[in-house]
Amino acid sequence: MSSMTSNHTPLTEEKRQIAEAAKRKAMEILRDALKKKDRVLMEKPQELVFDDSGDPIFWMKRHAILTEELVRGLISELEAVKFKEDQTRENTYAYVYSKSGDKTVYLCQRFWKASKDLEEYSQPGTLIHEVSHFLGKHDITYSKSSIYVACRGKLVKSSSDPDAPDLNSLGKAVLNADNITYEFEITLNHKGRYKNGQYSCCGEKAENSVCERAVPDEFLIHYFPESEKKKNIGEIMKKSLLPAANRLQSHVTQLRNTADEVDETHKNATKANVCGGSVGIVGGVAGLAGLVKAPVTFGASLALPRAGFAVSTGRLVSNAAATITDAETSSNKKNEVEKILKECQGMLERIETEFKIRTNGSDTDSSLVLKTSLGAGTTGLSAEIQTEAAKIEKVIETVNKFYGSVERK
Repeated sequence: MSSMTSNHTPLTEEKRQIAEAAKRKAMEILRDALKKKDRVLMEKPQELVFDDSGDPIFWMKRHAILTEELVRGLISELEAVKFKEDQTRENTYAYVYSKSGDKTVYLCQRFWKASKDLEEYSQPGTLIHEVSHFLGKHDITYSKSSIYVACRGKLVKSSSDPDAPDLNSLGKAVLNADNITYEFEITLNHKGRYKNGQYSCCGEKAENSVCERAVPDEFLIHYFPESEKKKNIGEIMKKSLLPAANRLQSHVTQLRNTADEVDETHKNATKANVCGGSVGIVGGVAGLAGLVKAPVTFGASLALPRAGFAVSTGRLVSNAAATITDAETSSNKKNEVEKILKECQGMLERIETEFKIRTNGSDTDSSLVLKTSLGAGTTGLSAEIQTEAAKIEKVIETVNKFYGSVERK
């Protein structure tokens, strides 16, 4: 931990001013998007459309499902952000520790070379990307991905088979941090120059803003043609990801119960050993006292060593039995847990296929990799099981967040 924190240094005054300026610009852009929400923001996706015969003028290419709720969340997180620098990462713009509760953005070498105004790989865009991690967004992919949407985002076009709907593109639009960044840096960014106090593309006077003209009028029309093949996204989720998440949740419950059983057995064994050791010592002392007194009180003194020996021997047998029970329980539970984890791993891989989650970058969610061969002994098995259960719960949380982002209101 010390080696990690040693790379984190306070910003110089010059860099602090640059970072705060980027934060201010990002805040102004996000607030402008809220101001123009009826034009530029979207509603939750409801229908996946498979028939490509519809009028193409209604469809718009977007990178992210940018809802009012999401933008408000980005503003809230960005307001709380603090900055530090990490000069050791040459090929990184910035990063955060999203699960630590720390709202610090660690700025790296590429950040200082990035554009100060909103465009691809800009400083304001980088900050929007990083704070999205505090809202549960992931680095699924760094490559550009997009979707075609209509009716304010309620309709999502799909090229997949209606009998086997593919939610990969939608998953990225909902969960991928870079998609959110591209939505601001590319989709909603002004295409005209800022000159004489306004943008040539739309006449907007606020320099740090989004472009209303970026969204065509047709996108805002409630377009639900009955002739097209479409399926409710919530129903698709219920038939694919949600059952998998529910099954995983039952496994998590089973794993945690098993961990508690292992822990309880080990505690009882430890308690038996401690108590047995104490009684054994008492018996041994009593036996020793009897031997010392033997020449004087022969008959009575011999009874004490025999009693002490009997108690000690009985406790040793009891201790051994408790230890064996502890070991057997751990071994049996270990095999049982490994079988469950292997089943969970297969389910997680199917979810991974749905979301196309790959291990790109340091912030990538690594919860999809389970430890299916447990190595700890009786003392650490319970903790190992709890750790793997926590990993699975993170995936369940991701699935539920995705479902919550697309279910019908």
